[in-house]
Amino acid sequence: MRSTSIQGLAVLAASALAVACASFSSIPPGSQAQQVEALVGSPASMWKDPDGSEVWEYPQGPLGTETFMVSFGPDRTVRDVRQVLNEETISKLRVGMSRDEVRRMIGKPRDIGYSGRTDEEIWSWVYREWRSRKMELYVQFDRPSGLVKSISRFQIDPSDSSKNR
Repeated sequence: MRSTSIQGLAVLAASALAVACASFSSIPPGSQAQQVEALVGSPASMWKDPDGSEVWEYPQGPLGTETFMVSFGPDRTVRDVRQVLNEETISKLRVGMSRDEVRRMIGKPRDIGYSGRTDEEIWSWVYREWRSRKMELYVQFDRPSGLVKSISRFQIDPSDSSKNR
């Protein structure tokens, strides 16, 4: 029985490693939803649209700099796969957007904070600009209305060793 348990653990470890090594770029348009889930796992979030289409969200860890959105048609086949924490998508954020619009556009924030003084909810993400500069993005929402008040981006200085303490 002990040998069976060890073999089972080995199979689970190999499966986890295979999923961890899976790349979102290896998901071709036309893939079935079941194939995507087998390759990259269950999504962190899923949105269903009135037309039957879906979007699955895959944030890459709390400190990750990528979030992938996999779009499916009503037939549950992949339409496209996009990495959304990038300059192109972030530049589409606008004052007045709702929390849901922001979340669907760029995914789950790394952190959510609050300011009682200004009555704001502040969401933050880390991403890479031009695939090299590490950046922080802050989206500040008016808490009562839930609408974006401001959007800020800052470069994280890689030479600042005080952040690593």
